[in-house]
Amino acid sequence: MDTKEHVIGLSLLCDPQGKILEIIRDDFETNKQGLKGKLFTTILDKACLDKAFNFLAELRTKGAAFDWVLTLTIDNRPIPLHFAGSMNDHQLFIFGAKTLSEMNYFYDELMKVNNEQANAFRQMMKKYQQLSTHAIDRDNQLYDELTKLNNELAMIQRELAKKNNQLEQQKQALKTLNQELSVTIEELEKTRDELVQSEKMASLGRLVSGFAHEINTPIGIAVTAASAINDAGQRLNDLLSQDEVSETELIANIDKMVEGGKLTFSNVRRAAELVSSFKRTSIDQTQETKRLFTPHEVIRDIIVSLDSKFRHTAITIENQCPTDLNIYGYPGVISQILNNLLNNSLIHGFDEGARPGKIIIHTQRDNDTIVIEYQDTGKGMDKETAEKLFEPFYTTKRARGGTGLGMYICYNLVTTRLHGSISCKSIPDEGTVFHITFPLEKLV
Repeated sequence: MDTKEHVIGLSLLCDPQGKILEIIRDDFETNKQGLKGKLFTTILDKACLDKAFNFLAELRTKGAAFDWVLTLTIDNRPIPLHFAGSMNDHQLFIFGAKTLSEMNYFYDELMKVNNEQANAFRQMMKKYQQLSTHAIDRDNQLYDELTKLNNELAMIQRELAKKNNQLEQQKQALKTLNQELSVTIEELEKTRDELVQSEKMASLGRLVSGFAHEINTPIGIAVTAASAINDAGQRLNDLLSQDEVSETELIANIDKMVEGGKLTFSNVRRAAELVSSFKRTSIDQTQETKRLFTPHEVIRDIIVSLDSKFRHTAITIENQCPTDLNIYGYPGVISQILNNLLNNSLIHGFDEGARPGKIIIHTQRDNDTIVIEYQDTGKGMDKETAEKLFEPFYTTKRARGGTGLGMYICYNLVTTRLHGSISCKSIPDEGTVFHITFPLEKLV
């Protein structure tokens, strides 16, 4: 059977603008629509017009175009065809067939128009087919590589899913552990707060003990002086009841009463001052209320409260704070901090008073900041001790009852209550310096 009877296609000869000059072959009876003299694009579906214009543009610029799938519209019925074409002598030869293989038949049609053009187009078509073969081989190779990569990807995804499942289990375990840890931390914080409160009350107890010891002396002297006044008064009363009174003895008893009165007054006043100082300090430390106060007075009261501990040592304490410096804030916090620092120096820096030395508390205002520099000439600390100084429960005197909370309380009071900072520098056998700074508060 003749091959021509099995090939169904369309062959057109057009000008460079795509106007149909001649219908060489028309197996779809498109000529019934009277297309000769009209544009090639009029026989195509409107949806592929942009593609058709690009096809014609490639024909004009490159001289040939291969395998452009365009859709004919015959009696409102879309028919997709593979189109190819070439340009020669300012004429476009366009042909289309249902398959790529059927387009070979149209070479003969092309030879009827122009043998030279047909040969050139045949060579171009041959190259295109070779390129297509290479492209198919390349596509097969790429497909194999893609399949391999896809398999690897699937394996990685399975591994990731496995790892993700393990991570989810670990996450759940960590969540449970975190909940248990949170409970433990809450219990530790509660215990710590109780210990801190206990340490603060112990500090207040030491303060009370110090004041009680200090008050005992002037009260004792006042009682003795009052007793002497009473004896002198009784003797004076006896003398005045006699018929004859010795002027010398009378004057001597009066002098005893005057001296006893002076001694009683001075010691009772001293006791009153101590009571007033104790009242200020104890209220400040227990209530922690803000008020306008003089740091010099607070430092003096703390030194007085601890005098019984330092009195029998060779340690001197200097209060280098201006008497006219007034600030608004928490005097009880300052008192608590200095109380802990002084006790720390006495116990650790001066071996519970066995070493001689000096403590200097220097206070000054620097613009809107208060600077307290506490310095002792004790035995100092090594680097490890200084680095752990502010850690809770760290102490070098645990065997002697140390809790390790004194300096931790100082750190918390400075940073949380005063919103300041505290640092420590210490050199073995050369002493220790604490540098405390905190902002001034406005009087409200």
